[in-house]
Amino acid sequence: MGYVMIDYPSLLLPEDPKEARKAFQSLPVQSQLELVLRSRGKERLDTLFLSEHPEELVQALPEQELFLTIKEVGEKDCLDLISLTTPEQFQYLLDIEFWKRDQLDSEKVLHWIEILLESDEKKAVQFIRTADPEFIALILKRFLLVTTLEGEQTESMDRIPLFTLDQYYFIDFKGVKTREVFEPFLKTFYWIDSEGYRSLMEALICELETELEETGYRLRNSRLNDYGFPDFEEALEIYHFINPDTLMKGEGLPAAEAPEALKRESPAYYLTFYGEGPFFSALLSQIDDPQEQDRLKQELTALCNKAIVAEAIALSNLSGMERAIKKVYHYLNVGLQYLSGEDKKKAVEMLRSLPIQKIFQCGVSLTILLRRKAETILKGPWFGGDRENLLLLDPPHFESLEGVLRKRPALYRDGVPDDFKDLQDLKEMERFLESIEGVVYFLGDSLNVSPRSLKEMDWSGCHPEKWQEITLSTIFLTALANRILLGKFQFEAIEKARLNDLFSHLFEREGQGKGVIRMELRNGLREWLSSMENDPQGRGHLVAFQDFCLDLFEEEFGKVPPGEEIDPRFVKGLLIYQPLNK
Repeated sequence: MGYVMIDYPSLLLPEDPKEARKAFQSLPVQSQLELVLRSRGKERLDTLFLSEHPEELVQALPEQELFLTIKEVGEKDCLDLISLTTPEQFQYLLDIEFWKRDQLDSEKVLHWIEILLESDEKKAVQFIRTADPEFIALILKRFLLVTTLEGEQTESMDRIPLFTLDQYYFIDFKGVKTREVFEPFLKTFYWIDSEGYRSLMEALICELETELEETGYRLRNSRLNDYGFPDFEEALEIYHFINPDTLMKGEGLPAAEAPEALKRESPAYYLTFYGEGPFFSALLSQIDDPQEQDRLKQELTALCNKAIVAEAIALSNLSGMERAIKKVYHYLNVGLQYLSGEDKKKAVEMLRSLPIQKIFQCGVSLTILLRRKAETILKGPWFGGDRENLLLLDPPHFESLEGVLRKRPALYRDGVPDDFKDLQDLKEMERFLESIEGVVYFLGDSLNVSPRSLKEMDWSGCHPEKWQEITLSTIFLTALANRILLGKFQFEAIEKARLNDLFSHLFEREGQGKGVIRMELRNGLREWLSSMENDPQGRGHLVAFQDFCLDLFEEEFGKVPPGEEIDPRFVKGLLIYQPLNK
């Protein structure tokens, strides 16, 4: 179907249930399937069962779409749907749900065997006949202890309340709930395949649980590989650095071609997030060649699958999957914007000629370049490579630098780490890093202040009382206060007794009595600071930092009524000295 799955043909059903059923049944199966895939959750379930032969539509659904429907609606409300699945579809559900990393999830196993038995007796029979015997043995080994009582006295057997179907294999269920679920399952198994039952019992006696689990996990991963979920090491390749400029020139790159065909139909679910990358998605919709559509769809599916695996997200974790898919769109958006210079015609040609994964890697690599810039600042002469020294940064600057220094760089928005979503985000982070680099150079050069000198200071009688409570704004504002009071731009503690004098110079009172920095003083300080930096870009960073600091000062001290004595312990923004005998 290609990308028409984003904008389905205008297929509308009447509101009246009877008319809707009649209209739906008059459509070709392919159109019925399109309507099903266009809907989500309960609406999708209702649409499926408008069909006279819903099993045909259910079994045509991509396995991941089936799984998402069941999770959105709830297993108990999807029993009829589950009963119509193919053995392969049902195995996919169990492969997704049964595992926490490489460990079997006992709670999920009990839950799904219960669902299996409730959905339909035929479904339970189908599962027993089609599932790998090793898989069934793995499931049961966790919950059952099987033994034979050859040679035991009858009275001894009577004392042991074990379950048996053939008076030869005796089963001890590990828990009341376990017996409620697995006793009917075993009865069904024995009824349809007594020989297979005996082989199963022998396996449960002889096989080690660890070996069954290891084999089961390996086979599970092999099956998921058929759906495009690679192993962890292969998935991590999407985060490998590539030089964006080399990619832009197309040097040494293979031409875009369809990836190895997935053995199953790609899910439409990934395409529902296209709004997360507006530039990328808008241009994606301009590709109208069916073969190109199919290639891009296959590539996007493979990329989303790799992202989910690389982020170590459980395939049953819908919110985690959603975050990974959004990340794919965000960095495709960033990468395509950068490579095309936001030229739409050029961007469309790149979608036709470059593998989508390379565009994604370009977006990721641009953030890695930012991290390298941040690492250079951290390892520079001011911070000295000591991450502890980043505590000198003001919030939110501390969080911003910490975010970009992460293994996978993040952009903090309102205190929460997020993806870089477009080129503007990258440019803002680049400006921020240039600003921090310029400010610490200025403070070190003009004030001879560094983390090392702060750690060596005598903080007796000062507030803050230790260097970890000092920030760049405190250093700058204290030096600025000394310039206003003493005519010297220097970092020395301000005597508490001089604070009211400082405030009288800085503040004028607005209507409600709050102190605001005098505008002529702001402008004068800007001119003075600008005169200290020749580079226009550096000058802009310093002026912006001064405004940031003055705003903090105004917020902290502007609300203090004129003449009121300040307790230095409860304010911030200045290094204040209070003699110990006062």
